[in-house]
Amino acid sequence: MPTITMTMRTMTRRLAAALIATIAATGAAIIAATGAARAEYPERNIEMIIPHAAGGGFDLYARAVGRVMEKHLPRSVKVIAQNITGAGSRRGTAALYRAPPDGYTIGIVSMPGAVEPQVLGEEVHYDLDKLTWLGAIDTGIYVLVVGNKTPYRSFEELRRAGRQIFVATTGGSDLTNGKIAADAYGLDLKFLTGYKGAPEGLLAVTRGEADASLAVANIVASYVANGDLRPLLVFQSNAKRTAFPSVPTTEDLGHPALAHMGLYRPFAAPPALPAPIREVLVTAMQKALRDPDLADWSAKSGNPIDPETAEETAARYAAQKAFLVRYKHLLK
Repeated sequence: MPTITMTMRTMTRRLAAALIATIAATGAAIIAATGAARAEYPERNIEMIIPHAAGGGFDLYARAVGRVMEKHLPRSVKVIAQNITGAGSRRGTAALYRAPPDGYTIGIVSMPGAVEPQVLGEEVHYDLDKLTWLGAIDTGIYVLVVGNKTPYRSFEELRRAGRQIFVATTGGSDLTNGKIAADAYGLDLKFLTGYKGAPEGLLAVTRGEADASLAVANIVASYVANGDLRPLLVFQSNAKRTAFPSVPTTEDLGHPALAHMGLYRPFAAPPALPAPIREVLVTAMQKALRDPDLADWSAKSGNPIDPETAEETAARYAAQKAFLVRYKHLLK
């Protein structure tokens, strides 16, 4: 009997030792493989998906970041832009979401354009909650402007107009933001949709075809400088105030949450990206966003940059989504 007991103990110890050795070996293999993957990545060019057409704001920003990002990657590869358009920005966003999580596909995400259909429960083939955020380059600050020939010198005068105000919109985010602003401030607005782009809508205002329009600050700026348009309200928080300092913000007029109505330009990778690859991409992205060459491009092109970290980007997305959920009844 003692012999049997001793044998069983010996077998148990040997099995335990073998199991520990196996676990240790497996862990070492995983660590080695992870290190090797990081050391070898990237081995080929990285695709940058842009969910809008070439020449637009998202396209210009994405291509500029991609060019600068190349020099901050650990190996010499290209970041190749690919425009995947259709269904607003849904087709390109879905392509980014469905791409293999191997680090060879990243993209710029259109916000709030990609957020709205998900909030509304429409059929989309992506889940923004699961994307791997890398950082953001800019928040387009919306500005409510009126034609210089209108009698409105302030936002309060517009509120007390005593008649319906005609607003030129493209039917996109500017329409959504206009509806939310009308609800928040009790404005009587009639939206004229179908303008092919913000400049076309702004031109309609200068011609007197509409009283007002909503567009991002860098597009509005030249019209204001020429005296064709008058800014009445800036959709921005006072903490990050940059556009038209003498014009009241939504925070000044009692609705700080409306600052979330900005046109946001974040970068992301597919879900479940391995941590070592994520670290490489986030590091390269953050260095690119703060690179003097990108700042030089911004100054020469007139496209402002306001870099954010990956963590700030995730928080901004969550805040914008919560904001749109709050006003879901106006999005339909």
